[in-house]
Amino acid sequence: STSAEENKQSKKSSTSDNAGMASSSASDKSSSNATSANDSNINNGGGIAVAESETGVLRPAPYFYYVDHSQEEDEEPLTPVTPSARVPNFPAKMHALLMREDLKGVICWMPHGRAFKIVNPRDFELRVIPTYFEHSKISSFVRQAQGWGFRKLTKGRERHAFYNEYFLRGLPHLCKKMTRPSLTKKVICDPDHEPDLFRISMEHPVPESISLDDINDTVLE
Repeated sequence: STSAEENKQSKKSSTSDNAGMASSSASDKSSSNATSANDSNINNGGGIAVAESETGVLRPAPYFYYVDHSQEEDEEPLTPVTPSARVPNFPAKMHALLMREDLKGVICWMPHGRAFKIVNPRDFELRVIPTYFEHSKISSFVRQAQGWGFRKLTKGRERHAFYNEYFLRGLPHLCKKMTRPSLTKKVICDPDHEPDLFRISMEHPVPESISLDDINDTVLE
């Protein structure tokens, strides 16, 4: 009788130990996953949808995570950015918008042609947004820009400028490669490693301008 009770107690203790080990393993795995998710959110800019770079690999300054596409030719020159009878998408509208001389004091290209900046937010909200977009608030414009993969620079002389690797002055054909990235396709967005677009353009300058007629033919055909 004593031996039977000892065996029973031994089995109960073994079962308890196994359950404890399983619980500890599950807890460690959960903690590891949570840490990984938090690290991912930090690296991805807190969950902001941004354009996915080709490699996601940190390179030396001035590029960091930026990939230059200024030398890429139009792979489908007979295909317009905006097909006939279609409404231009956000990047196409922005190219046309940035060509308007009467809006230079409201929104303009940065000197290097790799980013644009809203110079007068109030006028932009009153004069531009209602004409070009289906909303009326600058906050909605910013969300739409981010939804198309534009990133907002946060410091230096380019602070508050928006850029996208495929959105370059005088090269509207690159818009054909722009898509709206899904929330699962985010890249590292690190404020401490923002590209120096001025230095990049010294190595790979983009066209100074493109005529409004050319941009209409390319974008709005």
